[in-house]
Amino acid sequence: MVTPSNSKTQQRKQAADWQEALARLQGAYADATLRAYRADMQAFEDWCRKARRRALPANPRTVAAFIAHETESCSAATLKRRLAGIRKVHRLLRMENPVTDEEVVIAMRRALRAKRARPQQALGLTNDLRDQLIASCPNSLAGTRDRAMIALGYDTLCRRAELVALLVEDLRPPSNGSTQILIRRSKNDPYGEGRLGYVSSESLKLVHAWLKAAGIDVGYIFRAVRDNRAGNRPLHPYSVNRILKQAARAAGLSAQAIEHLSGHSMRVGAAQDLIVSGLGVLPIMQAGGWETMN
Repeated sequence: MVTPSNSKTQQRKQAADWQEALARLQGAYADATLRAYRADMQAFEDWCRKARRRALPANPRTVAAFIAHETESCSAATLKRRLAGIRKVHRLLRMENPVTDEEVVIAMRRALRAKRARPQQALGLTNDLRDQLIASCPNSLAGTRDRAMIALGYDTLCRRAELVALLVEDLRPPSNGSTQILIRRSKNDPYGEGRLGYVSSESLKLVHAWLKAAGIDVGYIFRAVRDNRAGNRPLHPYSVNRILKQAARAAGLSAQAIEHLSGHSMRVGAAQDLIVSGLGVLPIMQAGGWETMN
């Protein structure tokens, strides 16, 4: 007979086992991917505890019930991510993978059919909106940084994690006013082959103005500002969203527009402008590091 105390001890051991297993992936996967695996497995484990079900190894019926429960509050993308986390942990622990069972497949199909709405697209920060936000940034050290960040994010079509990881030494010498910057690693470039991003002469001036004001010669371009001084660490990717929304409020954008702004807005807006200008899809995919045309 399993006593309650023994059951709790077993649960703690299982939690330690899967957390240790995920820790072995450090360096082989992006930090964001590892955070997602941990968060999704934790959500599954918490639900199992409340439902009095076993999380490891999980029964396909348990996973199917979990998906049915999560359908009420999670997007289709989150549901898929939940399954990815559960699958990865089971594989790492050499346990039978419940995710491929037909019962889970049916539960997932049912969940996805219930969420037929198209995913919400981030508001594109097109050329006019970009200029409004840049003009709304205050004449302070943080404002100088924000102007440079918005301009460079638009030019390079960087994801927010790529943007905050840019280094001063990766700026190429200017040619005819514009230049290029090396984007060392991205979501679709796990081995760091990198790609070159375009930097206009206007954006380059804003970047140089920030670097001079902040006293930055090497290292991360965009850093946190405290007490009117730039720190040594890069901005957190989530800060990009906050900065964009802050600039949008100062520019007087509507509440709906502000709500739909995200760290992808500069990337989306630049792509929209390139399409309007007549550039083909393939060059845009290459410039933004997209793998598919979707």
